[in-house]
Amino acid sequence: MKWNIRKSNKEDCKTIAHLVTVSWNETYRNIVNDEFLNNMINTEEIRYKNSYNSFNEKENHQYVLEVNDNIVGFIKVIHSSDIEYNNCAEIQALYILEGYKKNGFGKKLIDKAKQEAKNMGFNNILIGCLEKNSANKFYTSIGAKLVKTREFNLPNQKLIEKVYLLNVL
Repeated sequence: MKWNIRKSNKEDCKTIAHLVTVSWNETYRNIVNDEFLNNMINTEEIRYKNSYNSFNEKENHQYVLEVNDNIVGFIKVIHSSDIEYNNCAEIQALYILEGYKKNGFGKKLIDKAKQEAKNMGFNNILIGCLEKNSANKFYTSIGAKLVKTREFNLPNQKLIEKVYLLNVL
């Protein structure tokens, strides 16, 4: 299996929008309401166009995972907007298609995010994960420490998100 992690580019926006739709439907079925998940399919083209039109190379802190020349995952790092942790980077998104999980790619993407956070001038990364998502075990296994919970609001649904802090040094 040939794999590569590279910085995303504007041409990746359509594939990433589709990957988000598929990943949410794979991961959050029976956690998030079906109406929201089904609507992701209907809004995929809009999400793609918005990300394409707003793509800014200078502010691009997103990396894609390619396996056999196909994008099967990605990670996006941002400056955290959490008031308690505003001097941290935050993983805004980490998605890997179901068939590619459990191959060490999540750890490789996290390592890339840690490197990117350092380049952005941060020593820590905040990671939010819905309470019922099995990925919580992954985050604790890589050394992330649970620091709080917060409400995660979707239309017609309030969920609990666990928030972890990961040192990048």
